[in-house]
Amino acid sequence: MKRVLQKLLWGLLLLLPGWVVATEADVALLRQQLGSLGERPSVQALERTWQSLQQLPTAKLVALSRHESNNYYEQGWFELARDVRVASGQPQPQLEAWRQRWFHHPAMHWLPHLQTSAATASVPVEARRLGVLLPLTGEFAEQGQEVLAGVRAALEQDRQRGFATPRLQVYDSATVESLPAFLNTLVGQEAPDILVGPLRADLSRQLMLAYRLPILALNRVGQGAFNGYQLDLASDQELRQLLDRVWQDGHRRVLLLAPEQERWVEPLLQELERLGRERGLVIQARMRYSAAPARLREQLGRVLSAAASRQRAEEPGQHEPLLRQDIDAVLLIARPEEARQVKPILDYQGASGWPVYAGSYLFSGRIDPVSDRDLDGVVFCDMPWRLRQSSGQMPSSRFFALGLDAGSVYRALPTMSAGTPGYFEGETGQLRLTGGPRLQRTLWCARFAGGKPRVVRAAP
Repeated sequence: MKRVLQKLLWGLLLLLPGWVVATEADVALLRQQLGSLGERPSVQALERTWQSLQQLPTAKLVALSRHESNNYYEQGWFELARDVRVASGQPQPQLEAWRQRWFHHPAMHWLPHLQTSAATASVPVEARRLGVLLPLTGEFAEQGQEVLAGVRAALEQDRQRGFATPRLQVYDSATVESLPAFLNTLVGQEAPDILVGPLRADLSRQLMLAYRLPILALNRVGQGAFNGYQLDLASDQELRQLLDRVWQDGHRRVLLLAPEQERWVEPLLQELERLGRERGLVIQARMRYSAAPARLREQLGRVLSAAASRQRAEEPGQHEPLLRQDIDAVLLIARPEEARQVKPILDYQGASGWPVYAGSYLFSGRIDPVSDRDLDGVVFCDMPWRLRQSSGQMPSSRFFALGLDAGSVYRALPTMSAGTPGYFEGETGQLRLTGGPRLQRTLWCARFAGGKPRVVRAAP
């Protein structure tokens, strides 16, 4: 626990190890992303573009804004990101100057979001009372209790290190139907200085207004004028970083594998398709696989064209089955038991040379070199907390890690919202505030070796 909490890495952007590298591949990917926006991009596309720009070091942003080869769209975006970065927390004059120069630019649609983020609710530097709104009874009680345990662990660690810690005020959201009505009850001298939560999606979506009380929501907030913050575990950030890894490793044509008759994978597949298009990745083939081993072997043999080529391999002078040549990587959505079947069959069918990239669902959170030895070579991205748990002595729960970060990152919000370059070294990822209320999580990526996940480096 000594290294788990409260690791703030602030200072000049150029001095932060998580931000010092911006390769030519990174810049090429960013230029492609800017070129795909069009004249009226969606809010989601604008948010992803801004995230990509904010991950560049300041020196790189300045250099790109001066590059003679920039087209109209690139130049406008680079200047906007540069001007906000160097504004030292007071971006309004820079935003107005940019508006006058670029009033026809598509990034004009992003200005209202930057202005809203500049007016977020003020978080006190020293909170005396920390409110937590979580489902502690009812349907989501298990997840709520895990988050609460993480918050308490974060505060206890701070207390042991001699930091002043706020008094924890816990509220059960199981009986809350109207979040605005509940917030109206938090008044007077005993009102919390900041509220962590809600976790339930039906309540967080009710956050559509500006509030005096600073709020750190733990799920997606509604559209509107919400002026708080959001730290969530939604899969889109993981999938985006996983596909960035695929791209940066030089792969462009992928085979997408996902279990059949599993409803939980449907939104993931839709997100992968969308993110793949944005990055120029071609999903060359798709397959929903069976959990039955015999059926799975048949399905993979057919999609890999290995069954027909294996017959050719038995001909005189032929020693290896022939694989289709229009695929250079595999994207795998699988739980641990499924992944332990799929990867060996891929190898048996002759696809051992194809790199496999997987969602974090294939990792149980427990180190199991015996069961996971067949996953060697598979790359996935996950939160640092789960990848640190080598002995099983601490909970590997994602919700416990969410509580750890929620119980400590609130201290950094005043600095982050002021536009200070840097990131908070959290347990759910490196946390950045890059425009809008949502804290962006940069994950770690790992590759299985000897049945154990070995961290390779932070995700792109």
